[in-house]
Amino acid sequence: MATYTVFGQPSSPATLASDPADYCMGMQFTLSQDASLTGIWFYSPSGAGGLPEQCGVYQVTGPGTGTLAASQTSPAWSGIAGSGWIKATFDGGTTLTASTSYKVAVAWGFGVNHYGATAHYWDSGPGSGGITSGPITAVNNATADGGQDTFTSGSAGVLTYPATSFNAGNYWVDVQVTIAGPASEQGLLLATFP
Repeated sequence: MATYTVFGQPSSPATLASDPADYCMGMQFTLSQDASLTGIWFYSPSGAGGLPEQCGVYQVTGPGTGTLAASQTSPAWSGIAGSGWIKATFDGGTTLTASTSYKVAVAWGFGVNHYGATAHYWDSGPGSGGITSGPITAVNNATADGGQDTFTSGSAGVLTYPATSFNAGNYWVDVQVTIAGPASEQGLLLATFP
């Protein structure tokens, strides 16, 4: 078994954004082979006032639209608000299929500062050419539906398909997938999680 994420959970990738609005935020990705959904990661910066109330993965079905493939309405995050990277574990029962576009998303509605952002990450920064990690590719801002790392405002803590982009920013939402068999010699196994 080999487990992959897009970012590999780097330490302190962003500081707290001064923005107390309600959002659902997501990142678009595709897979080169079928894989099981085993986690959703979110970076909770120092000073964050709360954690996402829901998380899930959408299948992109058309411009500005998607169908929920898997979700958790009360995720058991692995850490507290402001503790850095936290994970909601999925049991692997959902298979994400190759050559299909998905968005991993988190949502909250408590009106406090809660996320970090890196502006222009997906158009002129490290993600401008997309990022590939093993079977996962996170596309760049020009290729993604509505832009990369999209959001929907006023989500009130409920998952809604994220379809708006601002400054091609990275909001540090990540997906974790597991594939059967040994790690590919072609791909990069960023991290193996329990």
